[in-house]
Amino acid sequence: MNENQEDGTGRRLLAAVSFLSLAVGIAIGCGGSGSSSPPQADFDFSVNPSGLSVTVGTISPAVVVEVSEQNGFADTVNVAINGLPPGSFSKPPVPLAIPSNGSQRVTFFIPPSAPAGSLSIELEATSGTISHSATLNVTVTPVSGTAVLQESSGQAPVSTIEFQGVTAGNFNPAYWQNNSLNWVPDVREPMFAALTTSPYQNIYAPWPLEQQTGWRMFYGGWDGSDTPNDRVYSVTTSDFLTFNNRTLVIDHGAFQHVNNVNVQQLPDGSLHMMCTGGTYDGLSWPTYFSSPDGVSWNGSPEPYQAQLADIAVIKGYSDYSAGGFNGGNVLFWDNDWVLYFYDNFNNNHIFRATGASPQTVQFQGLALATGRDPNAVVKFTIGDTWYLMGLNTPGLTYSLSKDGVTFSSEQALFNSLSSSDTFIDSVSFVTHGDQLLGVLYGANASPPEGPPIYPNQIYARWLQKKVVITDSAGVQYFAQSSYGPDRQWFQAPASGSLEGTMVVYAEDGITPLGSSLVTLTAGKSYTLVLQ
Repeated sequence: MNENQEDGTGRRLLAAVSFLSLAVGIAIGCGGSGSSSPPQADFDFSVNPSGLSVTVGTISPAVVVEVSEQNGFADTVNVAINGLPPGSFSKPPVPLAIPSNGSQRVTFFIPPSAPAGSLSIELEATSGTISHSATLNVTVTPVSGTAVLQESSGQAPVSTIEFQGVTAGNFNPAYWQNNSLNWVPDVREPMFAALTTSPYQNIYAPWPLEQQTGWRMFYGGWDGSDTPNDRVYSVTTSDFLTFNNRTLVIDHGAFQHVNNVNVQQLPDGSLHMMCTGGTYDGLSWPTYFSSPDGVSWNGSPEPYQAQLADIAVIKGYSDYSAGGFNGGNVLFWDNDWVLYFYDNFNNNHIFRATGASPQTVQFQGLALATGRDPNAVVKFTIGDTWYLMGLNTPGLTYSLSKDGVTFSSEQALFNSLSSSDTFIDSVSFVTHGDQLLGVLYGANASPPEGPPIYPNQIYARWLQKKVVITDSAGVQYFAQSSYGPDRQWFQAPASGSLEGTMVVYAEDGITPLGSSLVTLTAGKSYTLVLQ
């Protein structure tokens, strides 16, 4: 073989090897891709929160058990729970059945016999051959004995257990910021009704003004009057259970209607009232009345006959002459007079004006962008200063402020209870010093449920401590209603006796204040004392 022949053979051999290498590479690349298996369907499993605390003899706060699909998993997951003390159980009972991308709220009853201490509860999730687990760490605390009940006189019906001493504590802005508030509806629906002395029975816009011996509750409407013209009335009460001294305060006089009342009282005892004055031409104006003693108004004994000269002036507000001020004119004393007003012709805005006299104020600007009427503003100074505004229609909301000039975004207050209060048209706050005890509101049955004239009445919700009683079978009892700001009513079991573990929470319904073992009897009243 000569040199040239060897070179040609080498070249041919090299080419063959290269071609073979390329073919093998292609085969490996194609064959590898085609033979790999798809990712296996699976699921993630979790419990949130991963730890909680529960008082022995009660039901725990809820945890959320969650399944999240992976790679197309679409089956149901069965969850077993292990590690609970004897006599414990979950609600709902095990095994839990949770769909892919589903969740389940779960609580645990820890019986009175369980020892205090730490528990590690294992949740085992399985579906076919796939299984996952999660751990829930539980701290079981003993009954503190710091929530004591003392038998007392009261007004509990035969089948009811009454608790007294349940009013809210001092205003806590964190509860309001978190919107975690325990509102308990008053058992009376309505709490306060119009007189039946005529067909004209339509009252709303309550304003509870705190006094030394209770409250003077102003309100507007037709309180059994002889004509359907709105007027301003008042009653006195020491407990919102009984009402006295019912009187007409401001008659409509030169106006067609005078309503939407709110009142401020200064340290010298003088009262200052702002209302909506509706004129016969269909316009509405902020209308101001003052009294040095709560008996005479604008220089005349009550009932004062309202005059057009009582209309308040808002200087610098360009749309003032349109007269669109129906529903929301809130007067507030804050080392100066402040008027928060809503202009029905300039929707979605609550404005603010100030002045040395409520009769004439100077426009300042926007306080809150909203389509709701302002009905009340109250101020609390507990560490910091907080302003709370109540608004209505549609629905009831509230807004907080640190300076009273601009207010934060609204939060929902609460919804209607039943067909009798489906349309809520006014709201006010019941205060006692630094406490906010509850909310009064005017409401009626909205069409088509109501009669041709849909009469408003005055309803109440009370901000109260939350009391929960759990019997030895894990059955929980909650307050069904309130009776005034300081009483709660529980429906007693058919046996007439209730024995179990009581836990008391603050008015946020979350913060525990104390617990105790209790034995209660239907038809009796008990006063709660926190030690």
